[in-house]
Amino acid sequence: MIDERTKVILELQKLAEEVLVLKGEHRQKRPIVIEFSGSPKAGKTSCINSLELFLKRNGFSVKIVQERASICPVSDKQSPMFNLWTACMTLGGLIGTLEDKKNQVDVLILDRGIFDALCWFHWLVYNKKMEEEQQKVAEQFLLMDELVKCIDIVFAFCASPDVSIEREYATLLTNKPGSIMNKKVLSEYLEAIEHTIQNKSDFFHKIFKIETSQKNQDEVGKEVTTITLETLKGLLMERIGYFETDQVLINHLISKKTFEYSELANVLPPIKFDLRDAVEENVDFLQPIPVAVITDKSKSKVLAIRKNKNAVSSDSPERDKILLYVGGHPRYEDSTEIISQDFLSICRSALKREIKEEIGIAIALNDINPFFIYTPDNERSKRHLAVCFVVSLDEDGVKLRLDSNELVLNKGKSKSGKFFAIPEICREPELEQWSRIILEYCFKVQYMPNGQITMRLES
Repeated sequence: MIDERTKVILELQKLAEEVLVLKGEHRQKRPIVIEFSGSPKAGKTSCINSLELFLKRNGFSVKIVQERASICPVSDKQSPMFNLWTACMTLGGLIGTLEDKKNQVDVLILDRGIFDALCWFHWLVYNKKMEEEQQKVAEQFLLMDELVKCIDIVFAFCASPDVSIEREYATLLTNKPGSIMNKKVLSEYLEAIEHTIQNKSDFFHKIFKIETSQKNQDEVGKEVTTITLETLKGLLMERIGYFETDQVLINHLISKKTFEYSELANVLPPIKFDLRDAVEENVDFLQPIPVAVITDKSKSKVLAIRKNKNAVSSDSPERDKILLYVGGHPRYEDSTEIISQDFLSICRSALKREIKEEIGIAIALNDINPFFIYTPDNERSKRHLAVCFVVSLDEDGVKLRLDSNELVLNKGKSKSGKFFAIPEICREPELEQWSRIILEYCFKVQYMPNGQITMRLES
């Protein structure tokens, strides 16, 4: 009969094996990001080390952005500048790792980061060491969409002040309190953690409070490792957005092929999310696909791409076709920020992510409203609704970095990842259906099926 500790190890290893199988079946486009935060001596560092070792020995690649507080040049640990410096150092490590496409990892661990800074800002304001206006500005920066949406899990470690102090002095030959390691500050910081969880949780995907006062390291390690593996499993089992259709929506959709945003906004039901296979198989679900039509400043050229054959199904309308748009499904991770609960914001968030993943550039969409394309010509097309944003960029200032797993690279005569003049692209016989409609709607050009005749339409 095996003991309890061995049983836990076997359970975790089995879960790790399940995740590894999923990794072999699905492409992980980015690492899951975990922030460890919490009160001093609550077991955070020990748990980070335990999690890193478990993940590495079970086949996962891991990177840790270490806490930089010990080398911070700001001598006053109770200064706002101290926490701004440490937060910015962590952000540098976070952004640098996520942007380094050549050296991707499975799991990125932040030893203190955004959530931790928010807790300390609250404590500093409470103790009259930081102006409220300064706190507001700093929080607006740290809580911007592009930063917080990257953090999948926050572990907030907590231990009672008595336990923290006992652990601090267990191996020291002094009992004098420090500027942080004293009951007053520790109690106040625990309150700051509670306040931040209650008031900022909507900005984060998941926050788990880990109370360690009465738990040993194995118990804490099991809890954290299980949550990490389940989150990685969920990331690999992609959850995409869909609408449940009704007759009112269907009647609107079949009336024509293109719609202004205002024509459909009031009839679209709330967006929901489920596993991709379940959504794809349900004929009653309509899948919104946010896409960007990327043009030059004069709108005389448009970016064209081709999808890799292994990135699309054999019956996909995009297979072997030239596309005049970039984009893809909204995912569950695009919907969880507090400012991205409405459909339009979810689409913008998803599209910025897709563009970054597929062609490697950042864009701004806040001032752009989309139009819709619906072409129910076959069973696949009738389940998809294009949500089209027209984006004008300076062609000379754009350096595309195409994802070779998703797109045909810009080589030779591939016509992928290049800007083409509108008359030239109109002659392409392999233009996909949405792209043909885009030519007419955005550029007032009639595309003829034989690819030989174009006609400028009336505005």
